[in-house]
Amino acid sequence: MNRLIGALLSKILAPFVDIGPSKGWLEQIPRDVRPDEKKCNELEKLRVRYHIPNDVFTDLLLSSSAITRRVQENVYANAKQQMPNASEKELLEAVFRSRVSPQHPYGLKITEEEIQKTMENINTLDDLKECFVAMDQKESPFPGRPFGIGKKLDKEITKIFES
Repeated sequence: MNRLIGALLSKILAPFVDIGPSKGWLEQIPRDVRPDEKKCNELEKLRVRYHIPNDVFTDLLLSSSAITRRVQENVYANAKQQMPNASEKELLEAVFRSRVSPQHPYGLKITEEEIQKTMENINTLDDLKECFVAMDQKESPFPGRPFGIGKKLDKEITKIFES
């Protein structure tokens, strides 16, 4: 199945892009969420196996569940530094609000009532990360689903990030 998908993508995209090994996608990933060298090599193998152009792969990575989780970990760490006396629940709510704020360019559309209701079920950073992953998937399904392989790629990307 992977070969079939790769072959189809290769034939469609071949006239437009060179899909050989390059890691050009890495330059577009913010330093604070970049994977280590070993994981970058694994991600590059994944990109080449599916014949995905660098710019499309960058979009897939930036919208992946793995990056969503990593970003929330970074925002949480920053909030903890800025609010050293805050309770865990206050920190989690601050992180949540930073993402759903109307000023946030990618902010999720949510009312104050929905914020309060959602926060009732968030007690840990892991709860918060999974909440955002679910919200992102609901709001904007995994982009760039060439021939429906987006979910599979997201799982493979997450597996690489978590290894």
